[in-house]
Amino acid sequence: MKKFVAAATVLTCIGFVSTAEEAMNLPVSFNADGTVNRPLNHRQWVNVGTTLIPKGEINIIDDLPIPTSEYIDTYVEPMAFAIYMATGTWPNGTQIVKEFTATKPADAGEVLTESHYNGLAMLVKDAQRFPAETGHLGYFNFGHHSEPYETASKVLPREQCSACHEALASEQQYIFADHHIGLKRKQK
Repeated sequence: MKKFVAAATVLTCIGFVSTAEEAMNLPVSFNADGTVNRPLNHRQWVNVGTTLIPKGEINIIDDLPIPTSEYIDTYVEPMAFAIYMATGTWPNGTQIVKEFTATKPADAGEVLTESHYNGLAMLVKDAQRFPAETGHLGYFNFGHHSEPYETASKVLPREQCSACHEALASEQQYIFADHHIGLKRKQK
């Protein structure tokens, strides 16, 4: 309870929410058929880190080898980020987006640069919608291809994403916080 009150107080003071109830009900746009809508402003969320996947490695969205190196930018919805950083707990309604970017081939001595956006996936924590899923997490795929991405996605089967999170991130609330420099919390 102390962590919740601290998070709500911090968020209220910095203008994110006006009540403690709002802090625990982050907006996620689901449709009547259970699909989730692609967030339209994810690039304005908090970027918590970037990962480089070398050419030929397996992409986590579609489990296929990638033809060029790809960057993965990870974005966290700002309110969920603030609550996590204040309390160490991911709130209900947390949305984390991973956007993939293809790279241009680089000659020796050149910098590896981005070519185009190339895929979008999202994780959502929702205890009411995913009560039986590990960590109450649902995983979604809006396509591993150039924009435009699909506008909505159904939840992916457990084997596709959750199994890896269960095996490798169980001590992190099943979210790979230790993989992202922007999610390093100061120890008190």
